[in-house]
Amino acid sequence: MTSSGPFASDCAEFYRLRNQRTETYIERAWMPTRTVRVAIDAESAESEVGQHLLLSLVNILARAHRRIIVTMPTGAIPLRTFSLVSAPTLREATLATANAIDPCGQFDDAVDGGDITIGIGSNAEMGLDWYLGANRAVGRLDVKPMTLNTNTRASLRGAGVAAVLGAAAVFKAELGLSIVPRTLSAWNYREAEAAAYGPDSLEPLNVGRVLLVGAGAVAAGLVYWLRSWGVEGEWVVADRDVVKLHNTNRGMLFLPSHAGWPAGVEQSKASLLATLLPAAQSVRNWYHSLETELRDSSFDVVLALANDHGVRRQLAERNSIVLLHATTGNNWLSQLHRHIAGHDDCIDCRLPTDTPIEFACSTAPISSAAEERVDAALPFLSAASGLMLATALQRLQLGVLADVPQNNWRWDFLSDYAMAATPARSRCRDSCRSWYSPKIRAMRNQGTRWAHLDRSHSLG
Repeated sequence: MTSSGPFASDCAEFYRLRNQRTETYIERAWMPTRTVRVAIDAESAESEVGQHLLLSLVNILARAHRRIIVTMPTGAIPLRTFSLVSAPTLREATLATANAIDPCGQFDDAVDGGDITIGIGSNAEMGLDWYLGANRAVGRLDVKPMTLNTNTRASLRGAGVAAVLGAAAVFKAELGLSIVPRTLSAWNYREAEAAAYGPDSLEPLNVGRVLLVGAGAVAAGLVYWLRSWGVEGEWVVADRDVVKLHNTNRGMLFLPSHAGWPAGVEQSKASLLATLLPAAQSVRNWYHSLETELRDSSFDVVLALANDHGVRRQLAERNSIVLLHATTGNNWLSQLHRHIAGHDDCIDCRLPTDTPIEFACSTAPISSAAEERVDAALPFLSAASGLMLATALQRLQLGVLADVPQNNWRWDFLSDYAMAATPARSRCRDSCRSWYSPKIRAMRNQGTRWAHLDRSHSLG
């Protein structure tokens, strides 16, 4: 295998900085040592769906695993899907993506090898550890080759699910944790027989004017999936932060070059995400410091992907008809939360501003080979949370987001049993004062695209 990265001394500093927020109480970073090999069959490699699955999987893997082999058909296969890097062929895009994410890693293509192996497509080589497949919104992980439905773009959703399932399986294999086959839906967030295939088409997302508050790892995952699947509308992205090297171990769009490494200027997270969204305006500021005109502007959808400076309470007080947020937990959890006026509780009751809440930024405690305890970034968590949010927006566009009473969903990537927790329904506290009366809400949201979703009866 080859690496075009810097000298070893520079790489030691690179990994120290990249993992400084996730390695605690020990001097060295936790480092996966085994080589991962991903093999894709010819039919899948020629398709948009298969390429999307491969590039998404490698994107997530390269943020934690430093040695990756990709086995793909010979020949120059034209690139047919979104790529983080500019490249004419699938091979070039795959290897360049991995190297852009980790300039110090070892990435190459080969026909064999690998300590942990995973295949894509029904004709992938036999004898691999795990296989990925997808059909519309359903993604699969199994010990035998799985069908990848490449005949419809709707399978891009399932390919995204398969990518996060595959990345989680590889991470667990590195840690010696048990892995079980999975069938999981990005449409109703259920698994096994309850997993819904969703629509047989995939239209560009357009839910109107969207305010995206927070441009961290989950937001990067959201924008990655939407940019790959198709997105329209008008977006405003607000976040004061710049990309740091430690953001690159879990944000699907963040590269070391964005963090100014090895030499350069740290880029604005909001600006970076806005470049991949249509008609997008980036605002480099916290929500509470936005210009009054922008804070008082009317939006069709509000996405709450920040948690500092009391932002949840401030966003609840907007009384937007549709507010969504997605989070990661420190127990291998990806979560999606819905807040529709007249249907659901407010975000401040779900995650009270005055109650300490631990946001783990897609991390979890693990044990190293020497049995040292260390917090490691789990990039598949933020990718999965962003994916759940992306399909929730698609459900909104198709008019089915409010069809179920449940308003929060969880995927538990550590569980050997039920990965998709039973959807729950949360309600506001009796003392809640965030929601205004239906009449006042109607006045505040008059003319917005989803005003008709507000129901006039009490939430109680």
